[in-house]
Amino acid sequence: MKERTLHTILDGFQKMELQDLGNILGSNLSPRLRKSQLVDQLDTYLRGEPRRWMSHLMERDVRLLKDLVHAGPEKIQYQDFADYPSLLEVTGLIQYDDSDENYHKVWISRELYDIVAKDVEKVLHNGEKSGQFELERIGLGYLNLYGILPTDKFLDLMMSWYDKTHNGDYRELTRILQQSPLVKLYRYTDNYGDYVCSPCVENIDEIYSLRESLNQKRFKHFLISDAHEAGSGAPYFTVGMKTPEGMRLEQMYRRLGYEGYDLVKAEHDTWMEAQYTAEQNDALFQPLVDSPRSPDLDNESWLACCQIVSQYADSVPKWVLCGRSAAEAGLCKADWEAWKTLPAQDEAAQAQDEYPHWNMPEPTVTDGFAAEIGEEAIPLGFAIPHVAPDDPCPCGSGLRYCRCHGKFLS
Repeated sequence: MKERTLHTILDGFQKMELQDLGNILGSNLSPRLRKSQLVDQLDTYLRGEPRRWMSHLMERDVRLLKDLVHAGPEKIQYQDFADYPSLLEVTGLIQYDDSDENYHKVWISRELYDIVAKDVEKVLHNGEKSGQFELERIGLGYLNLYGILPTDKFLDLMMSWYDKTHNGDYRELTRILQQSPLVKLYRYTDNYGDYVCSPCVENIDEIYSLRESLNQKRFKHFLISDAHEAGSGAPYFTVGMKTPEGMRLEQMYRRLGYEGYDLVKAEHDTWMEAQYTAEQNDALFQPLVDSPRSPDLDNESWLACCQIVSQYADSVPKWVLCGRSAAEAGLCKADWEAWKTLPAQDEAAQAQDEYPHWNMPEPTVTDGFAAEIGEEAIPLGFAIPHVAPDDPCPCGSGLRYCRCHGKFLS
């Protein structure tokens, strides 16, 4: 396979993109430099200080680097398609091929392997020991539970957690958040305001529109343990698996033949599809159709499995409900008569027409501490949802994705 050199990859970016990439990776490049100078300086930085720039990556990217290093240079690894790409893939620093619709192929070049191989384990160890990854998981967890949070609410939650675990040194938390790749990548300011978004959210406009129609302005309270569960295991997060509904879902998937990575992926996909608001959401039941033992199910067993999936979907926190579940919001329950027939194995299960109908929940108030540091201290960033370059940007700007939040795909 023909590999592009690191210098060639960097030379393919626009000047502003190079400055953004340098900022994310911890190298502040002067805007006064010519593009060729920016390319040279960033190339020198990536080669000469791998431990430093890897420490500015999200945990998922560092673990991906570790796996690719263990596999060896130019050794293709076959992965599933995640809901959002890693920064290393988006920037082209890691090579990938999506030409096969069944597999996401990814590998590391010999050049990058030689740069990172000796330091990647140390960066992982330091990320765990320093608490960097723990902070990232908590932040991701809150974003996955709520979908989208105003920046001040996000700061409230992070400072409340930091106060309980680190005795409330807000200036130190501000410094950490200023360098956090999570904030740099997923904080927006646009016509919806100033907010931070879960990387799993695909349609920002839909969530805001539904929240407005439902008069959703306040957010449900979650325990720190809830946030930790929801933010661990990137990019395949699972939410609510410790609830009775979640445990029943996992037990059912195990009986249907899922295990290991495939089990986590099935649970993640079910949580993701439970967020969508279309009346006919066949994809919610796709893991049932795809399960190894699906052909063995009779109609009665199939109906029982559909009930377990829907009960979990009714219990999981909803982005459009600011973290409340469908059950807490008093939504209509399933019309089980719609599932009395076993579906064809080459089609997704047919969801009932009544799922879901949204009703307004009773809001709760979240106490805050954002005024302690001020949200202006937290940097703006860009996000990288899994959107085609020519599609409209999910932020609602009206621009093509490659010209807006997906500029690194340009």
